[in-house]
Amino acid sequence: MTDNAELLSIKALRPAHGGSCFAVHSDGRPVFIRHTLPGEVVNATVTKARARAIFADATTILEASSERQPHVWPEAGPGGVGGADLGHVKPHYQRTWKTEVIADQLSRVGGSQTYEHVLAQVGKHALSVQPATGDESGDLLHRRTRVDFEVSRNNRLAMTKHNSHELVEITDMPLADEAILDLDLFGDSPWQKFLRPGKRVRVIAPNDGGRRIVIGNQTFNARGRRVNDTATWSVSYRGHRTRFDVHTQGFWQAHRSAPKDLVRAVLDEARVRPGDRILELFSGSGLFSYFLAHAVGEYGRFVSIEGSAQAVRDADFNLRGLDAPRDVRHGQVNAQSIMQAWSDLEERPDLIVLDPPRAGAGKEILSTIGTILPERVILVSCDPAAGARDIRDLVSRGYEVTNFYAVDLFPQTHHVEIVTSFART
Repeated sequence: MTDNAELLSIKALRPAHGGSCFAVHSDGRPVFIRHTLPGEVVNATVTKARARAIFADATTILEASSERQPHVWPEAGPGGVGGADLGHVKPHYQRTWKTEVIADQLSRVGGSQTYEHVLAQVGKHALSVQPATGDESGDLLHRRTRVDFEVSRNNRLAMTKHNSHELVEITDMPLADEAILDLDLFGDSPWQKFLRPGKRVRVIAPNDGGRRIVIGNQTFNARGRRVNDTATWSVSYRGHRTRFDVHTQGFWQAHRSAPKDLVRAVLDEARVRPGDRILELFSGSGLFSYFLAHAVGEYGRFVSIEGSAQAVRDADFNLRGLDAPRDVRHGQVNAQSIMQAWSDLEERPDLIVLDPPRAGAGKEILSTIGTILPERVILVSCDPAAGARDIRDLVSRGYEVTNFYAVDLFPQTHHVEIVTSFART
């Protein structure tokens, strides 16, 4: 069988990690089909065939699910760009879909013991994916305050096709905040005079400052004038509001409610006491750092480690004025840097907070945490498979899950954010 060579008539069985549905080919191989829903019978075109698995796109829906809706962004449908792989799924079922994937990954990747441990500690209801603030109803569009594009040979904004380097010029991006869409960026636009093929474009709509358009290494305001490379965001937690200045090419949560929702999830579980000693890993521009350091007060200690030099500069600026003794470090997060931070804290940390990249924390870091044995650990995971592995490894090192919170910060996509809390047994 060669790629794109076969048309399958097949029934989708269940959601699979990555935005597709699992099915079984007549020869017994697993098939992962995009643009379908569980229970649907579809004609699907094979996009990639391997000895152990087949990948396909649903092109004709023969028996449709009641949870299907017209795709919210047709340019991201079959054969189109990536970025909205659940756009054909009704909003409430998108969260059900992600809940099923989380349970599946905890069991398959974490193992049956991990899955049973989580259920025994927090109950099956805790796995249910919750809507972000403001997403309890509605169409789940216009939530993103940051979107990225490339530039086509015609000097128009474009995105790549799914699993391809081929660029597709786009005419709309309904997932983006209305403030971004109001800039008139698509097609033949006033911005074309700044665009050149091969450039990358980032558009940002901060909640506490003007819009920013980053073209290559240059940052513009909404009027097309060069400005400094900073976007300003405002976040509140329990009535305490602060501003964060973040480099326009740095990382900041894209969903408009994500910063405050994640701060609430982490800080509520952290239960920080004045005088605590806290170690934060993969600390970024200081979103959690600020509120953690504020909570420990002048008699506590706070140390963070982050691999991006620019993010560390941002965090150092964002934590200015706090009374807590703090040490914002630039360096690779590994066993050596964590052990050095433990030594410099002079006492066992009361809490370790870690927000690793999509691949997860990994065995080395979690083994080191198991050596230090802080009283509490909070793990933020942006991938269910990586999160399941990390949960398994922490449980195997003497921790029990005390809370599990999954929130849909990426509507219309398969992505989901998970905050898991642990206590030392």
